[in-house]
Amino acid sequence: MRILYIQKDPFVNAGVTALAAYCQEQGHESYLLIENAERDLKAAIRRIDPDVVGFSVTTGLHLWALAVASRVKMWFPNVKTIFGGMHATFYPEMAKGAAVDVVCRGDGEDALVEFLDALEKGEDIRQIKNLWVREPDGTIHRNPMRPLEQNLDRFPFPDRSLYDNYPFVRDQKTEGFVTGRGCPDNCSFCFHVGLKKVMKGLGTYSRRKSVEYVISEIENFVARYPLRRIVFRDDTFVVDYEGYVKPLMVEYRKRIGLPFSCLVRADYMSEESIADLAASGCFAVKMGVESGNEYMRNKIMHKHLSNAEIVEMMRLFRKYGIMVQTSNILGSPGETLDSAWETLEFNAKLKPEHAWCSLIQPYPGTTMQDLVMKEGMLPPGFDPDEFEQSYFMSTPVDVENKREISNLQKLFPLAVRWPVLIPVVREAIKLPPNRAFNALFKAHYAYSIFRINDMEVTDFLRIGLYTRNYFSQTTF
Repeated sequence: MRILYIQKDPFVNAGVTALAAYCQEQGHESYLLIENAERDLKAAIRRIDPDVVGFSVTTGLHLWALAVASRVKMWFPNVKTIFGGMHATFYPEMAKGAAVDVVCRGDGEDALVEFLDALEKGEDIRQIKNLWVREPDGTIHRNPMRPLEQNLDRFPFPDRSLYDNYPFVRDQKTEGFVTGRGCPDNCSFCFHVGLKKVMKGLGTYSRRKSVEYVISEIENFVARYPLRRIVFRDDTFVVDYEGYVKPLMVEYRKRIGLPFSCLVRADYMSEESIADLAASGCFAVKMGVESGNEYMRNKIMHKHLSNAEIVEMMRLFRKYGIMVQTSNILGSPGETLDSAWETLEFNAKLKPEHAWCSLIQPYPGTTMQDLVMKEGMLPPGFDPDEFEQSYFMSTPVDVENKREISNLQKLFPLAVRWPVLIPVVREAIKLPPNRAFNALFKAHYAYSIFRINDMEVTDFLRIGLYTRNYFSQTTF
């Protein structure tokens, strides 16, 4: 069988590369199209002639995927469409739509291969675990979840050759890798809390590939696609530092040696582990601050971190020459303009290389959604299909001083970088929301990508050139 994955973003999708590799190992052909890079999507699909078209979607991006799937079904009525990813897992009711034939919940490798095998053999697809299957009359078969695969080494290395037809992706000098699946933390705004509920009783949720698998995967990729830097994209890379990350760093120094960045939590770090990261080539980290107000961070967002811990970790990262990007969220339940200012001023005190700031989004499956709904802070009749793609530009949550908080979020990174502007920003946020604030935010966001070396300027420009001005169209 021939499966085609269609995506919007001009970047490597780790989930898709993992699925494609396993499907190909099991005898099915995999292809990929980036919609923004195709001048004639219909003609590109016709050339591939797929049996199945797949979409991996997050909340917000699912609106784009549904629109594209509708066109695919109109052009090629016999093609099956399958949706997976976070939104499909939490909101499988999207199977009610005419553009969706199948929804896959949770890990997709075995479910997708069983689905393709059944189609190829003309067998029944309605009873495959993890899948919700819609029949032509609208009947939906809601199948249970299968046990979580505990041995991630069973799967082949992700197949990034899917992107070889797109040189602006293939030739980027920074590549992301993940060492496992799941997260032990329970942050209220994060999808992991909901996934743990969905997958309760199906096995250990947080799982990791072996050190040898990870190092071999990186070696295999670097041999084919020369890199300058690596990003470990695990939600909290430093979990179990002594038992897992430290042995990984030993092999990484011996066999890879490229500069890398990763995501960390302040309470998982020590001076010894930070020194080890620096000695292994870590040049930048992303660290969650979320709020400068400890009540907001700990009681509302469930981070359980003190300001003192964060300040101390910032001191140590600076001592060992590691750049830091902080992550922050404004507009959560209980947020006031004063607490939002606390977050900005705390970041200004920390002096990170970049202060990332978003507006709260009560996504399906999160504890934050439960809290927002309990407090009646969403518009009447709100449903998941009303989420926009961006958590930077707007939020549906109704908080006091919402306009000022939204404006502050746009000017946040600018004021953190140049605190002398804080008095000006205090006055500016009283203005109506406007394009100038949005433009300033996007410009500083782009600058941060280069500043912490997530992407080179040339790669950034090539993406814009070859994807019909993706960066001018997107809301990040």
